[in-house]
Amino acid sequence: MNVGDLCICDVAAVGRQTSLARAGTLMRRFNVGALPVIDRNDRPVGMITDRDIALALAQRNGLPSEILVDEVMTEGVATCEADDDVREALRIMGREQVHRLPVVDDRGQLEGIISIDDVICHAVDVDGGRELPYVQVVETQCRIAQHYRAETGPAREPVSRSRGG
Repeated sequence: MNVGDLCICDVAAVGRQTSLARAGTLMRRFNVGALPVIDRNDRPVGMITDRDIALALAQRNGLPSEILVDEVMTEGVATCEADDDVREALRIMGREQVHRLPVVDDRGQLEGIISIDDVICHAVDVDGGRELPYVQVVETQCRIAQHYRAETGPAREPVSRSRGG
């Protein structure tokens, strides 16, 4: 199974000088949580997520229309090509700990995007054999989530709060 069989080709993207307000509007319109950031030649140079936008707005005293994507995006982006095997895309997602990969053509220009969700929905049995084994998809999701586990730390007792009376 190739990336081109699963990727979304009609993908919205933004430039570095796009405002967070515009990026958020596009995310809502296309019902996505991330957008590729492209240069003038339509080559991916980063990604911006709804989480990036929320954190930037929580940390700054500015309007979303006044903050640019360039100020909060994740720079540098791993990519794959439409004719790559989906297993290679999974390896890249796991290594980079990302949920989405821009799909580029042979000139490096944006063609689409593939997400771990796209892959999960297509990890199926084919004539009794797994064309894309569930275990490989789950292992990739676990590698992506490793840094989240590191942030949460060990389980703790809930803090009890008493109200003075």
